[in-house]
Formats: sequence, structure tokens, C-alpha cells
Amino acid sequence: MLVGCRRPESRPVTAPPSQSWAKTYGGTSEDHAWAVHQTSDGGYIVAGYTRSFGAGLDDSWLLKLNSDGAVAWQKTYGGEAWDYAFSTKETGDSGCIVAGDTHSFGAGYYSDVWVLKLSSEGTVTWQKRYGASKWDGAHSIQQTSDGGYIVAGWTQSFGARCEDLSVLKLNGDCTVAWQKRYCGIHDDRARSIQQTSDGGYIVAGATESFGAGDQDFWVLKLDSDGTVSWQKTYGGTKCDEAHSIQVTTDGGYIVVGNTESFDAGDVDFWVLKLNSDGTITWQKRYGGPRNDSASSIQQSRDGGYVVAGYTASFAAHNYDFWVLKVNSDGTVAWQKTYGGTKEEEARSIQQTRDGGYIVAGYTQSFGAGGNDFWILKLDSDGRILFNPASGASVRDTNVVPVDTNCTVVDTTATVTNTSATVTDTNATVTDTNATIMQQAP
Repeated sequence: MLVGCRRPESRPVTAPPSQSWAKTYGGTSEDHAWAVHQTSDGGYIVAGYTRSFGAGLDDSWLLKLNSDGAVAWQKTYGGEAWDYAFSTKETGDSGCIVAGDTHSFGAGYYSDVWVLKLSSEGTVTWQKRYGASKWDGAHSIQQTSDGGYIVAGWTQSFGARCEDLSVLKLNGDCTVAWQKRYCGIHDDRARSIQQTSDGGYIVAGATESFGAGDQDFWVLKLDSDGTVSWQKTYGGTKCDEAHSIQVTTDGGYIVVGNTESFDAGDVDFWVLKLNSDGTITWQKRYGGPRNDSASSIQQSRDGGYVVAGYTASFAAHNYDFWVLKVNSDGTVAWQKTYGGTKEEEARSIQQTRDGGYIVAGYTQSFGAGGNDFWILKLDSDGRILFNPASGASVRDTNVVPVDTNCTVVDTTATVTNTSATVTDTNATVTDTNATIMQQAP
């Protein structure tokens, strides 16, 4: 080192402070957000359905938001009947893929799986329905490493006695690579799917065909061609349903849903941390004396997890958004409700690149109509400043997680190839002009 020169002081590198804001988007009727995903430009894509705008009874509704919640574009996609979007993800070309179900373009009275590939401006690249003679629908979609897509949901077609769990693997051009149903003798349904590092897939949902009670969590590990690597149920003597699953950094899985078997009241949040072979690392319930329903979970960058849903046990009035940040062992780091004087239900959460969180659902307390999209951008500690005049509030809750002791059962679902008809659809695409209201000061 040169004489007389001082070594520069080392300064810790810190992330920029995370934004926080809250906005409603809607019209005079019913508008429900089901999925939110941060995009590569720092904004967000939000998917759900609307009765305020569009061509039919309910239309799929997509909003592209900037990082501050301002609308870049907003469009409906639908026909004369009911058309729903339940899942969306950004794709490698900066567009997005959307999945749900359609009655407008389905087989007669029934619904079909509906998948739309959109450009970054919301124009339709392609739109297809996949179905047969009865009810078919999708709850979860993701682009896969080969440029195609994986879709999970349910089917009553193809000889199903009731509802069967279904998975479609699509090529990048929307043709079908393979399609399978996984079933027992009662209702079985998928809610969430994600590709795993080995090129296979992890699927979570609920089964009445197998398990210990009326309905159990059902998790299936699939190989890349849809064959089953392992399949297990997790549950007690009552109804337990998984809503969201994610691969964790240790190669295992985190899964969340609802339990009536181990609840303190009516329904509780239930989180299971699984190893790569489906054995349980830990299992905990979170709830109070009334209904508490979990919809979404994601691993956070600190190794913990963030969970979103809604609560009646800790709500200021009816139902409030409920967000829990839990540590890697399931203990609670922080927990908060967000709501007004009526009902709010959170459906989707994701950690954002600034360390905060984006939450999507619907509100009856605020906005322009009966139910509006409600999007909250929280900081890293779950904080958000509401304008006092809006009537919105943030409240800390004090739930103590409780260990559960569910029965784990290996299942033997029948796996059957299906043969859905693939049909082009011609949804009307309409620009919308939702009223946007901001609760943050």
C-alpha cells in the first residue's frame, strides 16, 4: 500500500427501500383478482375476472401495472358466457401466459381449459381451449425450461366418475406434448403446479379418493413425461385442501392450504415443509376461532416463507387480508391483517425484487363497485401507510403456530392418458377503463 494513502472505508451494500402502496381497480359490478406476478421491468401482471367490463357475463381481466401501481394497460378477454383467469406468469419474451376456464368457447354447456398467450402489450399471440364432453378447467400454469407450458387443474371428461386431477404439457406453439388424468373413485383436483430442477413437476391439490379423512392434501411428484415418481396424502379426519406449492432452495417443497382436521375453530391455515421425497420436515397450523383460509405461499430470499389468505378470526369486521411472514422453521416473524369494514380476500402473494411483497385479491370495503381488485405493495416488514380517511387499517395479529400430526399415506392413483380436443378460440379483446382508487397517502 502506498505511504500516506488511506484504505477506503468499506460500506455495507443495502437494497433500496421498498415501496408501499394500495390501490383498487374496478367498475360497478364484481371484479376478482386471483394471481399477481412481478415482471422483468419491475411492474406487475394481475389476472382475474370481471363482470364490470367485457363481452359477456364474466370475462378474464388482465392488468399490466407499473411499479407504482399505475396502469400500463388493461384488457378483458371473453365471449358471451363465463370466462375466468386463475393463473398467470411472465414468459421469456416479456409477454405472459394465462390459464383458466371458458364457458363461451367450451363444449356446449360445459367448461374447457382455456390458455392464452399474450404479448407484452396484452395482444393475443394465440388462444386455445382444451377439453371434451364435460367440465374441464385449469388453476395453475407455468412456462417450462423447454419453452413450453405445464397446466394443472381438473377434468370430468375422459371417463372420469367425478372430478379427476389433470395435467397438460404443452409445446411452445400450444400443441399438446402429453396430457394425463390422475384419479381415484371420488373428486380429486389440482390447485398448483411447478417444474422441478430435474425437469419433472410437483403438483398439489386435494383428494377425496385417498387419505385419512373426508378430503386430504394430495401431492404428486411427476417425471418429465407425467409418470408418477411418488404420490402422498397428508391429512386428518376432516377436510384438508392444498392451494399452493413451491420448490424450496434445499430441494424440498413448501405447501399451504386449509385444515379442518387440526383447526382451532372452523378452518385454519396449514403449512407443510416437505423433503424431496415427500416426507415431512415440519407441519404447523395458524388460526383462531373462526375461518382462516390460506391461498398462496412463496419462499422468501432469507430462507423463510410468506403466506397470504384471509381471516375472520382476526379481522376488524368480516374478512381481512392476512399475511404471515414465517421463518424457515415455521415460527412467525411478523403477521398482519389489512382491511376495511366489509370483506377482503387475498389470493396471491410474491416477494418483490426490492425485498417487499405484492399481494392481490379483492375488496368490498373500497373501490368503485361490489368487489374490486385490491393490490397491496408492502415493504419488507409488511408495513403500508393508508390514508386515514380511506377507512383502511393494518393490524398486528398474535397467532401462535401449533404443531400438527397428520397422517401421511402413499396413494395409488390411476394414471390415464387423455385426448382433449384442441380448438382455437376467438375471444373478444376489449380495452377497459377501470376506476383506480388509492388508499395510500
